[in-house]
Amino acid sequence: MFKPKPVTRQLSALAMVAVLGAISLPAAWAADGKALYADKGCAACHGEDAKTPLQEGYPKIAGQFADYVFSQLKDIKSGARANGQVPDTMKPIVEDLAEDDMTALADYLASLREPPTAAATGPATPGKTLFLTKTCVACHGKEGKKPLPGYPAIAGQDKGYILAQTRDIKSGARANGKANAMQPVMHLVTDDEIAAIAEYLSTVK
Repeated sequence: MFKPKPVTRQLSALAMVAVLGAISLPAAWAADGKALYADKGCAACHGEDAKTPLQEGYPKIAGQFADYVFSQLKDIKSGARANGQVPDTMKPIVEDLAEDDMTALADYLASLREPPTAAATGPATPGKTLFLTKTCVACHGKEGKKPLPGYPAIAGQDKGYILAQTRDIKSGARANGKANAMQPVMHLVTDDEIAAIAEYLSTVK
């Protein structure tokens, strides 16, 4: 007499596949932002702590907001951002990054944010006055620490980097992201005023 083969094991296997397909991967399997930062050699330009660039003109990226980092990585990979050192230095590094990798890197860098400090006291500097009167504060927030969504925190940023980026936005060399919104404002600021603002921001803790 014909006896059908047991299907218990088959059903168990199918059930396991269904369950695994319905849950997310364990955190240990997900992209590791800290490991990616090391593996991609990011420290070579931005420093081991991501806030000590090895030469002037590279940005401090520790503590930068995740949405901003993610958008910049995507724009660099796509070519939407191609100013300054991006084409030769950054683009080859991000070429093989998947969006999950970018998210992991952005989240890792955002996790390095330090607790906010109290506003500095004392007389206003020319740069601080310009930061307020030229409407920079409207998008980047008080002392450049609390920006609107999509804008970077710029408090304590490398002075040379601030100068290079603001001049590129003013000239149109950088036109990705929120640069188009910033460009009309930059045409109201002279090069000397840009230098004063950069000096001020670089000293904010």
